[in-house]
Amino acid sequence: MSTQQFQGKVEFLDSVEMGEGTLESHRVGVEALTAAVTLKTSDSGKVFTLGSAGGFTVTLPAAASATGWTARFYVKVAPTTAYIIAGGTADLMVGTVHSSTGGNADSETTAGADQVNFVADTSLIGDRVDIVCDGTHYYVQGFCDADGGITLTG
Repeated sequence: MSTQQFQGKVEFLDSVEMGEGTLESHRVGVEALTAAVTLKTSDSGKVFTLGSAGGFTVTLPAAASATGWTARFYVKVAPTTAYIIAGGTADLMVGTVHSSTGGNADSETTAGADQVNFVADTSLIGDRVDIVCDGTHYYVQGFCDADGGITLTG
């Protein structure tokens, strides 16, 4: 069997089949956030850690220019002031937050929110939100330990 090496961008015009082998060097970009920031469409696919007890706001890119945009946000430092993930224009965020305290599952669903809140003094290290944009809405799926640790509001 021969090995082919490529340098630079490679475009496949059909499906790619892999036999017994591995696809290596795939890592998700992780970025630590500690202050307010406006994300760009080029930030798609990243995992962000939220790491300032004082909280801050993360503004998402405009939905109209973010088709296929996706990100994951984890609480790294439990907030004493809320972390806010702002979706820009009103009522673009739809989805569900699942929480569990003492093994009792609970959930909150919204059909149109302006922001995701990692609630002060309730959200815990490891709580997370996954966000995907279709160019019109941001679809939100959240998971937290304490009931009410993450809310969708606006």
